[in-house]
Amino acid sequence: MKMGREATVFVSKDGNPKSKTTNPKFDYDDIRMALMQDKKSKFKIGYTIEFYPEEGKYHYSGHRNCKVIQSPSETKKNGAICPVCKKPLTLGVMHRVEELAAEDEKYEPKQNEMGLRWIIDPKRIRPPYVKLVPLNEIIAEAIGNLVGSNKVKQIYEDLVEAFGSEFEVLLKSEIAEIEKKVGPDIALAVNKVRKGDIVIRPGFDGEYGVVKINLNDKMANSDNEKIVASSQSQLGLDF
Repeated sequence: MKMGREATVFVSKDGNPKSKTTNPKFDYDDIRMALMQDKKSKFKIGYTIEFYPEEGKYHYSGHRNCKVIQSPSETKKNGAICPVCKKPLTLGVMHRVEELAAEDEKYEPKQNEMGLRWIIDPKRIRPPYVKLVPLNEIIAEAIGNLVGSNKVKQIYEDLVEAFGSEFEVLLKSEIAEIEKKVGPDIALAVNKVRKGDIVIRPGFDGEYGVVKINLNDKMANSDNEKIVASSQSQLGLDF
């Protein structure tokens, strides 16, 4: 089973994780008050776990048929007219986001002891978050098999059984222990994802983006070099 698109982790205000499975008293009102940042709430959002939004079909601006793709900064510099067909580009989500933004985002980098690089709002208004790749996709890429193959499913089940959950594998398990269980290739891939060592071709004009783990440093020299998201694109937080 593939991990959901994102996860929100609630903690009590003294820092202890809470969930319905471990704390039956954590109910709908607790969730509502935490989301609203109600001062009377006993809980708050500790952090969120996200996938890469660049996988979306309209992340960047461009023309699929003309093979033209532009970041918001490139569109601002070069304009929103396709240099190939001279027609207006299909503007991406990030173009609109930057139009509406009141100011540029600024983040503080801090990496925790497990190698995870988190994204933090320096003003502490928004909860921190981390970008991950689903475990079954990590396994598939590391061993060169399809995501839906029986081999990938078996390795996924072995890891979840050994460490307790997909989140435990991705966020908290020792890389050395993962290597003992499933070998160095998958352990390396998990570690790369934690560090944000990812190669991305953002989606544009109806074409899905592609997210790949940077298992080969030569990938950074490909034709997609200008849209590579290195580990510098993610920031950090201890937890």
